[in-house]
Amino acid sequence: MTKRDDNEGRFRESNVLLQTLTERSLAGIYVVQDGKFHTINPNAAAYAGYTPEELIGKKASFILHPDDVKEARENARKMLQGQRVTPHEFRIITKTGEVRWIMETVTSITHEGRRAILGNSMDITEYKLAEEALRESRRRFGDLIEFLPDATFAIDIEGKLIAWNRAAEELTGVKAKDILGKRDYEYALPYWKKRRPMSINLVLKSNKHYEKTYTIFNRERNLVIVEVTVPGIQVAGRNAYLWGKASPLYDSKGNVIGAIEVIRDITKRKLAEEAIIKRERELAIKSHELEELNTALKVLLNQRERDKTDLEERLLVTVKELVLPYVEELKKKRMDDQGMAAVNILETNLRNILSPFTHRLSSKYSSLTSREVRIADLIKEGKSSKEIANLLNVTPSAINIYRYRIRKKLGMNNKDNLRTYLSSLA
Repeated sequence: MTKRDDNEGRFRESNVLLQTLTERSLAGIYVVQDGKFHTINPNAAAYAGYTPEELIGKKASFILHPDDVKEARENARKMLQGQRVTPHEFRIITKTGEVRWIMETVTSITHEGRRAILGNSMDITEYKLAEEALRESRRRFGDLIEFLPDATFAIDIEGKLIAWNRAAEELTGVKAKDILGKRDYEYALPYWKKRRPMSINLVLKSNKHYEKTYTIFNRERNLVIVEVTVPGIQVAGRNAYLWGKASPLYDSKGNVIGAIEVIRDITKRKLAEEAIIKRERELAIKSHELEELNTALKVLLNQRERDKTDLEERLLVTVKELVLPYVEELKKKRMDDQGMAAVNILETNLRNILSPFTHRLSSKYSSLTSREVRIADLIKEGKSSKEIANLLNVTPSAINIYRYRIRKKLGMNNKDNLRTYLSSLA
């Protein structure tokens, strides 16, 4: 076998190997020479809805989306010149007019003794659709939380900030455009002045050390509810007191894809609560002081009542032992009727002082005058109107008027006996 025969054999083997790899590969493989498809495997042709026979000999650019032709050529040129190493993406128009996305790498080769381009591609349309759906979902999610009244932000499963609403901007002073996409707990800086896990992280992964930094930390199923004072936000000249609630984010299949946190500034409410507590403490102190004062007053009033009782008792003893005996002596003396009447009145009044009936009647019926009380006592003793009139040096008709007034003030009717009623009060 000559050397030429050997080279031709190797060439045929090489072509067979290339054809085998091209046809059996799961990726789209093609060779472009002079700008036309020279070889293309079924997978690559199927991306555009053609058979290999329909594409071979056609210009490779004819299936490119018109808007992507320029960029696709530029990216391919850079890759062929070693200026680009990553795959590039572009759109194609299928045989039925459908738009699909292709990811491609190209390299220079020599084919049948001439320069050519070997392309390796994949149909990434489903990935692109999913990516677009995810972007749309995130956009709608962002729109949804944008106008919530409470500061709200969200992270993905890798800890990247994916949402930061207007209320969060107002609370922290940090604009969404300056923080979205950041990682490494950067969203904690406006609150804590340092990078650290917040409840949005703790709802995904427990950390006892950081959980203890919250004034209140409650885990309820898939929620974390917290209250804490943070140094990064000042309200009314003091560190803001915040309430927060964090929850995982789920995809349509129930998989955790991130977390969301809602934060509310409750500093003013907390200050009001502290003011109420302070006021309650002050009131408790004053109430205690009033109780002590009331106790002291009660002691003084009791002492005053005892002193009053002692004084009354001494007065009664004095009247009974030192005054009435002399009145009795006066009654034994000879005197005219007027003098005797005066002595009798004096005796009656002194005995009224000694009688508990007078005190009861005065206290129970405060509208009675002292003269009416005196007449009521005489009526109770069985004195007639004439006798009472002589004792008080008034006419009997005046006594009858007093009787009428006493009945009215006591709430009696005409059928009730006045003396019997007064005796029941004695």
